[in-house]
Amino acid sequence: MPDKEDLRGQLAIVASRGAVALALLYAALRAYWALGGQALLDSVGVTERLLSDSLLAPPVLVLVALATAALPIGLRRSRFRRALLIPAWIAVVALAVRGVAGLLLLYPLRDTIAPMSTGAVLALTVYSPIFLLWSALLSAAAILSRPH
Repeated sequence: MPDKEDLRGQLAIVASRGAVALALLYAALRAYWALGGQALLDSVGVTERLLSDSLLAPPVLVLVALATAALPIGLRRSRFRRALLIPAWIAVVALAVRGVAGLLLLYPLRDTIAPMSTGAVLALTVYSPIFLLWSALLSAAAILSRPH
């Protein structure tokens, strides 16, 4: 039977790899759209595109996603861990807020806003839980990858 430290290390690796994979997927999709790609763009919905593009320009979103992908990798290195904990937790909170906000727009607040297109509903239904999963994986990587 593996000891707790070995299991903890294995879980940290799984969480880190999952967080990196979701960050790279998001960065790739945002880069594709920033370069003019149209596939899956209709599923995001106009409201979300306007909101995300008004907060950060599309190329900046790609860079932020790539930086977020580097966080779990750096958290596994004891030299960089302390310096990366604050940005990691900021990213965890931002991703969780994005996921929860999408679900709130989809369910309890849906009647208080203008009718949403099918694409916007699809985006909130699919993408919001992905942001919550990304947040959970990144927080698990931050917690589990601390030095033993």
